[in-house]
Amino acid sequence: MLVNHVPDNKIKYFRRRTITWGKKNFADFPWRHATNQWHALVAELMLQRTKAEQVLPEYLSFCNTYQSPQEYIASSAPSPFISLGLHWRSETFKKLAEVLAHRELPLDKSQLLQLPGIGDYIASAFLSLHVGIREPIIDSNIVRLYGRFFGFATDGETRRKRWFIELAERLTPARNFKDFNYAVIDLTRTICKPKPLCSKCLLKRKCSHL
Repeated sequence: MLVNHVPDNKIKYFRRRTITWGKKNFADFPWRHATNQWHALVAELMLQRTKAEQVLPEYLSFCNTYQSPQEYIASSAPSPFISLGLHWRSETFKKLAEVLAHRELPLDKSQLLQLPGIGDYIASAFLSLHVGIREPIIDSNIVRLYGRFFGFATDGETRRKRWFIELAERLTPARNFKDFNYAVIDLTRTICKPKPLCSKCLLKRKCSHL
């Protein structure tokens, strides 16, 4: 796909409509107001491939118990990822906490990516949603949304394609990137699901999927 061939007016339409919808349909989860950056990072780790409603009680329990990586490392409590059914993440999370117990949480993407268990999506989500640094976010749900709206086929490798990353860059606004990123997350969670609710979609007038 040639990203430069996507018309500016369709980019602007998608961005404008999505942000407007997102402000009216904002999912008011507690991690979206986190002031503790350690808790914010933990939330993004918990949310990866896990439904927000499932994460909610575990996140609240974790935040009420551990205010810092140091407190978590000092405890003998089981990993919160076990309760989420993510046993394979438990050891990696412990390594991450051990690293952050002895250094400041970095606010630079290249440094975040060097931490245990932190991949591109988590680093970008953490920076754009909790730190105020513009980063496009890309996961399988967002790939599905963009593919449907702009009319291109997708597969498991689409998110890694240079042209797709460039499209996400074009779509993500310079100023309202946080509003935009939350909006696409909420839109893919509630409307543009694997079985989409097209009749309720704000983008249906120009969506290529219809």
